[in-house]
Amino acid sequence: MLAVIFVILLLVAIAAAKVGGFTLSAIGDSLRTSFAKIGSGDGYPYSLSGMSVSDITITNTDLVLLNDNSIRVIDSTAKEISNIQHSFDHPVMQSSSGRILVYDIGAKKFRIQSKTRVLFEKQTDHMILTASIGRDGSVAVATRADGAESMLTVYDKNHKETFKWACAKEHIVSCDVSDNGRMFVVAVLGINNGSVYSKVYIFEKNKTEAQASFDYEDCALTSVQFLSNETVMVLGNNICEIIKGDEVKEKVDVSVNTPSRLYISDNNTAVLVLSKYSSTTQKIIKVYNKSGTECFTSEVDGIVKSVSTDGKYVAVLTDSQVCIYNMKGEMCGKADVNSDATDVAVYSRRTYVFSSESISEYSSVEIS
Repeated sequence: MLAVIFVILLLVAIAAAKVGGFTLSAIGDSLRTSFAKIGSGDGYPYSLSGMSVSDITITNTDLVLLNDNSIRVIDSTAKEISNIQHSFDHPVMQSSSGRILVYDIGAKKFRIQSKTRVLFEKQTDHMILTASIGRDGSVAVATRADGAESMLTVYDKNHKETFKWACAKEHIVSCDVSDNGRMFVVAVLGINNGSVYSKVYIFEKNKTEAQASFDYEDCALTSVQFLSNETVMVLGNNICEIIKGDEVKEKVDVSVNTPSRLYISDNNTAVLVLSKYSSTTQKIIKVYNKSGTECFTSEVDGIVKSVSTDGKYVAVLTDSQVCIYNMKGEMCGKADVNSDATDVAVYSRRTYVFSSESISEYSSVEIS
């Protein structure tokens, strides 16, 4: 039976390679993951006893848990697919389309791994400020630099350095790579005459000059992320806007309702959380598709601890409940949760809630 399964998986992988341009490495990763998933786990809730989980994410249906010394991947049956050790002191994790980026802020090392093995490790020359991984496997890494305040370096899906840009005066606070790996966006922060300012630069691969730039006076930007190959979402302490090409497509009114959280999924659906009248217990949820068009707006009572979306459902974790919405903004399920719940992740009809001791699973619809 294993031989039959192997042949079937191999044929599917070869067909995918012909249609989608997958690399041999990607095919190998797919086969390894498929074999690791043979059989099933004990189901949820999944115990986290004895683990120190600092971050969680979901990629291609599987949950990824970042611990102090390892990265653990578990599937929808709570079966452990892999448990890969790391040596980072203060690791940060980001995933996209089955690839996982791990790095240490303030250190000089990062790595890229699949669900089952380490693909690439790099020791940088200077301290890492921030980093991001794109859907095609490209990675943007911002570091300190000699002769400049900071520098952006981009590695393609084959881990070759393809782009480098030095920022003379400002500190890079956020960066991202487009889905096709051809566009890069950077947010920088500076001080002029005692006032904070920010800038956004959008670059195209193989070009040294920025394709577009945007200035933000008296603003501290915190995040820039691609929604599509030409659309970027910009978030700061007093601004939120969507850029398309070389112009601002939409400005979200944050004059009264202040931005507090932004989540963007693998398929580029964005969930923006605003604090209504700067309240800690009244929130506004705004959801955008990859073109930057608003899908819906909804108000939530309570502290919003975490949000997640897969492009079909939006999960909102408050201090007492997890609420599930469809993309029309209709609540299709909710459940009471323990007060120690910290994070939520949704994929299709499965919603996972993380607490200090366990991971619980709920149906994304008709939760009583």
